[in-house]
Amino acid sequence: MEKKTTKYSVNSREKPKIKENRKDESRGRLTKFSIVIAIIIIVMVSMVSCFAVTLNIKRIEAKRTQTAIEVVQDLYQFSKVEDLDKNMLKIRNLTTQSVYNQLTVDNEERTLNTYLKFKGDATSVNVVKATSSYILYTLTNKNIDKDRVFIFMYDCNSKGKLSNVRESECLDFLK
Repeated sequence: MEKKTTKYSVNSREKPKIKENRKDESRGRLTKFSIVIAIIIIVMVSMVSCFAVTLNIKRIEAKRTQTAIEVVQDLYQFSKVEDLDKNMLKIRNLTTQSVYNQLTVDNEERTLNTYLKFKGDATSVNVVKATSSYILYTLTNKNIDKDRVFIFMYDCNSKGKLSNVRESECLDFLK
C-alpha cells in the first residue's frame, strides 16, 4: 500500500513562508503609508507655521505704519499752535529720544522751516498713502498749497518706536 501524502504536509512548509511574505508586504505598505502621512503632517505644519509668521509680520508692519501716521498727525495736525505742545508729548512716546529731538517744536531749525509757514492757522493732515517705510501726505492749511505732497520716511526699532526719520516734499514730474 502506498502512503498517501497530503498537500498539507508538503505545503505546510510553504504556508508559513507565504504568510511571512504577506506580513512583510503588509508591513511594507504600512511603512509607506506611515511615511506618506508623516510627510503630509510635516507639510501641513510648515504651511501653518508660515501662515502664522506672515500674519505676525503683517500685524507688526500695520502697527508700525499706524505709529508713523500718528507721528505725522501729531506733527502737523492742530487747531491752535498751543496744541503742538500736547502733540509733542505724544510724539515723545512714539519715537526714540534722538528722533524726538529732531522733530520737536523746540528745535529752532524745524520751527523756522516748518511751523512759521503755517502762520498759526489750523492745519490738518491728509494721508495719501501709508506703507511700512513711508507716509505720503498733504496738508490742509490756508497758507500752504493743498496740492503739495510730502513724504515722511521712517525706520522702527525692535520696540516699535520710530528710530530714524526723514522728510521731504515730493515733486511730480508727470501728472
